[in-house]
Amino acid sequence: MTRKTYKIFYLLLSLLLTGCPMDRAYFIRIKNHTNYTIYAYAEYIFPDTLLSANKPFLLEIQSNKIGNIHGYHVNDDTFSMLEGGRILTFFILNKDSVDSYSWEYIREQNVILKRYEFNWEELEMMGGSINYP
Repeated sequence: MTRKTYKIFYLLLSLLLTGCPMDRAYFIRIKNHTNYTIYAYAEYIFPDTLLSANKPFLLEIQSNKIGNIHGYHVNDDTFSMLEGGRILTFFILNKDSVDSYSWEYIREQNVILKRYEFNWEELEMMGGSINYP
């Protein structure tokens, strides 16, 4: 190939690599500031509603680590329902409890460590992060 052909090839390659739209990741950080492992999950439910009847995806967050709840974990890839005025409820559960008891027992006995409810503005003010505890 000639020098001119190489230049055209690199120009086209550069345009393709820089001109491609990137996928955006939508997530909310949960920071575990304890000395034990937790599970976290989120869902759009009414404020007085118990845990989900079916065991949901539980995000494991080790001691003093950060985990991310993505939009696809709550069937809302871009959290558009949250922006539309809905409230997102977060549940924090102890890993030992989840490993020891059935989901039905955890749900019926409300074996949770913490429950958070946030709207879009509240999450924005917190920088998209939740600190536990």
